[in-house]
Amino acid sequence: MKLHHIAYVCKNVEQKAEYFCQILGFRKSTETIIDEYQSVKIMFLKSDDGTLIELLEPVGQNSPIKRYLSKNGGLYHLCFEVDDLEQTIQNVTKNKKSFLVKPPAQAPAIENRKVAFVVTDQADLIEFVETKS
Repeated sequence: MKLHHIAYVCKNVEQKAEYFCQILGFRKSTETIIDEYQSVKIMFLKSDDGTLIELLEPVGQNSPIKRYLSKNGGLYHLCFEVDDLEQTIQNVTKNKKSFLVKPPAQAPAIENRKVAFVVTDQADLIEFVETKS
């Protein structure tokens, strides 16, 4: 398991990308992508050392991040890359300290790899993405 990206919720991914590129030296790694399943706009930024930031903007009234943004947004979740998504879900949920938010789904912003989100009993949101085949 290794860190894949850090997610950040904002009002406008294009404006936040410009800001982070300017002050942190990141560069755009993707164009803006709309994930209809998650109801979000997504853009990835990358640093020279390969660190990824995923910028998220709500799309529509039913976006799961709309409420988070109403509380000023900001750092949202950590995403870890794993070899076996199903086994990882089983491992992290077996002790009842976390639960699966939604069944695994393909993520258009991450090369259509399967992802899953869990929430811990301490209210942490963690995403897991399956390693490229």
